[in-house]
Amino acid sequence: MKTSEFKKAVEALRFDLGHSGDGTTIDMFMVYDEDSHHVGSVYTKHKYGMRICFDAVEELGEKKAHKLAELLFEYASTPLDEREEPKKWYIKCPITGEYLNVDKTNQNEMTWSDFSEVGHYKTKFTRAEIDAFEFEHAHLIEDEVKIDE
Repeated sequence: MKTSEFKKAVEALRFDLGHSGDGTTIDMFMVYDEDSHHVGSVYTKHKYGMRICFDAVEELGEKKAHKLAELLFEYASTPLDEREEPKKWYIKCPITGEYLNVDKTNQNEMTWSDFSEVGHYKTKFTRAEIDAFEFEHAHLIEDEVKIDE
């Protein structure tokens, strides 16, 4: 389960999600109920590291506590290297400063424009996609896509 999927599933169950860490990385997600009671946790850097708080069943009810336990276990049992989406990059022309735009339905149709993914054009590429380009691209600039872009 990807971290993004875990977060959406927590929100779908109407829980709040907090986290702890050193300011640059997240070590643990903490789940809170609607009354801000801590009901469960899962570690981000340790496989199978999770817990349901002892009073969660009384706090949430059997059904909701069971769903939370399943969700925490699914995320905790996901291998660490499979939890995050692969990094992506924009490909920029060093001369014009424009970004590569590739048609999602026809990979051979490309244009140069801004970095916005509009319509059927893709502007964010994984390492595997870049390595698979069949055109010379060593001279192009790779700008890493930031998480919230």
